Amino acid sequence: LTYGDMMTLLVTFFVLLISFSSVEQNKFSMATTSLKGALGVLQSSKGQVLPMTKMPLFSVGRGKAERQVEELMKQMKEMSSKSGETDQLKITQNKDSIHFNLAAPMLFNTGSAELKESALPILKLIANVLKLFPFEIRVEGHTDNIPINKPEFPSNWELSFSRALAVTRQLVDFGVNNSRFQVIGYGENRPVADNSTEEGRVLNRRVEIFINLKGEVRKSIISEVGEEQ
Repeated sequence: LTYGDMMTLLVTFFVLLISFSSVEQNKFSMATTSLKGALGVLQSSKGQVLPMTKMPLFSVGRGKAERQVEELMKQMKEMSSKSGETDQLKITQNKDSIHFNLAAPMLFNTGSAELKESALPILKLIANVLKLFPFEIRVEGHTDNIPINKPEFPSNWELSFSRALAVTRQLVDFGVNNSRFQVIGYGENRPVADNSTEEGRVLNRRVEIFINLKGEVRKSIISEVGEEQ
């Protein structure tokens, strides 16, 4: 009994030492497993305890997906080049995000939120890219500063949101999970060019699609909301 009590205290002592240190979880699991095995607490027939590791959700098969992204983006650029809309589609990619900037004229007629038939192939390719990733997607609608006053669009806010929503619904129809989307209408409030020129207004009329490749986005948003409440 004295020997067993001493062994229990030793196990507790070393486990506490390890838990108070800054080692990773997998090292902690391996250390405790080895210690217990050495003291006869575990039998060898029980097998090996696999260490716990924290891996990004998209780390498995990332190389294959990146090749698919490159191929799909190449197809998009070729398609926009053939249709003469090269300057209306911009794609920016880095380690944290992929950003699609689509000029409104390639998607909608003036003052309308109904997608053109010619816009569907390019949105299909974008949907194929989005389906390669499990992360959240933000779709933003933007307009120039020329006022609009229609029964369905009392202001540019309604127009920009309706356009972003139309793009989102089409992406969902192409197979992207609808629970991943945020849809935002900014109206004329976030211009990227000078609204005093026609060229600038064309650049400001756009729909932007962002996919954030950081897996902790939703968790951080939820924690921030909880703190505010």
